[in-house]
Amino acid sequence: MNLILKYIKRKVLLYWIIRVFVLSIFLVIGIVAYFILFPSIIYINSVDIPKFLVKTSAGEYELLNKSTCPIVEINEETSLINVQKTVSSKQLDFIKQFVSSGGEWMPKHCIPQHHTAIIVCYRNRTEQLQTFLYHMHSFLQKQNIHYQIFVIEQTFDAEFNRGKLFNVGYREVTMRSLAGCFIFHDVDLMPENINNIYGCTDCPRHMSTSINVFNYKLPYYNIFGGAIAMTRRQFHDINGFSNIFYGWGGEDDDLFNRVYHRGYRVCRYQSFISRYTMLTHEKEIPNENRMQYLRNGPKRFYTDGVDSVTYNLIKYEQLPLYTRILVKV
Repeated sequence: MNLILKYIKRKVLLYWIIRVFVLSIFLVIGIVAYFILFPSIIYINSVDIPKFLVKTSAGEYELLNKSTCPIVEINEETSLINVQKTVSSKQLDFIKQFVSSGGEWMPKHCIPQHHTAIIVCYRNRTEQLQTFLYHMHSFLQKQNIHYQIFVIEQTFDAEFNRGKLFNVGYREVTMRSLAGCFIFHDVDLMPENINNIYGCTDCPRHMSTSINVFNYKLPYYNIFGGAIAMTRRQFHDINGFSNIFYGWGGEDDDLFNRVYHRGYRVCRYQSFISRYTMLTHEKEIPNENRMQYLRNGPKRFYTDGVDSVTYNLIKYEQLPLYTRILVKV
């Protein structure tokens, strides 16, 4: 009798082991299939860029009797733009004659499809800012877009907070501008390829995927820093950046999680289009709590962001090449 019971138990145990094994295989296959069919990141081929771009002009040009501006023709053989590491005051004075007060420019011969606000977080990098302004104005005017550069400058009262400055920039710009596309940009990154259109796509876009200091390769798969493009709707839906990441690191990974949490998928252009030169600078002090903040991020997505950002506006001034917004955060 005992032998029979042992035999039955072994049979039952073997049955459950096989069943769990088969179910595990189906589960793994299902997970793999999900990520293949619904990837968190979409790569856009150069020929498909016009299909993904969304018009972000808010009807402010309706009274103009002009035709619509074409976007730059996407061409894989386009030569890369050389990035000047240092810029003279004479060069800056030269481009001032083509730019309106506050760092704004739009084509005169046609109606632009894209109205873009470029928001730059900044503190104490004068030479890099000058290089950025010279390079970007020269670069963007080749793309037939309406753009304006906003530099959000933080005072020295606290550690640098990149995410909070971007939230401040978005709040201040939306109160004063009809721009429908927002590009959140580091001051030390210079685009190399004119095909990298500074407009928004129907998915939040990671623009700076190929940077010279990383040998034009991604440091890790879900990196989402450097230069990011989002429409008003997209940025509002994810509640912007977190406000708690003082010091270096974490806020861009948290932003990726917010995008994914809200059901969006990040998109990227091909690497030869998304090439950037990074200017050299001293490394910032890492935020010791960044990993803990990342783990707890989902609990704060709806309470910590652009809707809850607090700051003191010290100065808002329109300078010849950019709009300066000095804030205490």
